[in-house]
Amino acid sequence: MRILRAYILREHASPFFVTMGGLTAVLLVGNIIKFAELVVAKGVSPFDVLRLMIYLSPYMLSFTVPMACLISMILAFGRLSADYELIAMRAAGVAPIRLVFPMVLVGLVVSTLLLIVNDRVVPASHLAFRRQLKAIGVKQPTAYLEAGTFIKDFPPYIIFVYHVDGQKLDNVRIYEPQPNGPTRTIIADRGEFERLPSKRGVQLRLYDGTVDEWDPLRPGTFYKVTFTTYAMTLRSDQQDPERIGKKLRELTFKELMAQRQRLSAEGIETLPVSLELHRKIASSYAVLVFVLFGLAFGLRLHHHERLTSFLWVLTVFVSYYLGMIGTNALALKGWLSPAMAMWLPNLVGGAVSSVMVLRAVRR
Repeated sequence: MRILRAYILREHASPFFVTMGGLTAVLLVGNIIKFAELVVAKGVSPFDVLRLMIYLSPYMLSFTVPMACLISMILAFGRLSADYELIAMRAAGVAPIRLVFPMVLVGLVVSTLLLIVNDRVVPASHLAFRRQLKAIGVKQPTAYLEAGTFIKDFPPYIIFVYHVDGQKLDNVRIYEPQPNGPTRTIIADRGEFERLPSKRGVQLRLYDGTVDEWDPLRPGTFYKVTFTTYAMTLRSDQQDPERIGKKLRELTFKELMAQRQRLSAEGIETLPVSLELHRKIASSYAVLVFVLFGLAFGLRLHHHERLTSFLWVLTVFVSYYLGMIGTNALALKGWLSPAMAMWLPNLVGGAVSSVMVLRAVRR
């Protein structure tokens, strides 16, 4: 039996790692296009962009590991079923249920490993991703700028540029909203960025335009001034990348629990923190749910049913994450507790998949 279990595990290992790598690459493709634009159009160093991709990869594992478990189970057990090896095992007195328990144990182990990744690696890598992105913006301010988009990364200014070519800007609009008055506007035909020696900001030098200046005779109003050259200093809201604060998804379990306790003591709503805490745990143990679904589909798979099974794979995967989104919305409305909201898809999926596995092994 030990040899048989080792054989089953080997059958799963290769599809799992191939699928996980392939799915991670597919998810990165959408970002690769944006990253390539940073290198080609914005002049960002390829090594800086490579760091972004590396930092983004662990976050993808939260999605690709459960999916890889599901697909590898179907491929491995599907091949055994399609090649009549499961029938041969039954004839030799090996009940299929005895093959299920090692796979469930594997699912628990992978879930626990993913839990550690979600607690330690993903928060650190996501924070490193945002800090690297901020560092790129400090070195290459035009990396922030996208033609035809309102840019709000340099408060209190809102910048709109019609065309960006490297460090050169064409047809620039800069708006400075005033708390108790009209918005101050700067319009220029051209502009370019210059690094400041202090590295605490960047200088935007504008050419051939107009700027609103305060009218000393009529407080609260502006008058237009035409300029040939106009220089202004821009500073990001957090110029130092190392001073970027952590978002909830970038906190470890220990930090989330400490923050929840602190907010509760101050009488502040802790719902978002509780949701994030339970989401990290529940999404990690979703692996076990997908393992059970993979077993259920794989044990009953035949050659002519492979396309149908993969359609079921897509249905299960989409249904699970739509369920997570739906229960999260219900929790935000106060209709479900954070724990129930995040664990309900696991409980429902686990119950349904367990019944399907039992029916499959009794065939």
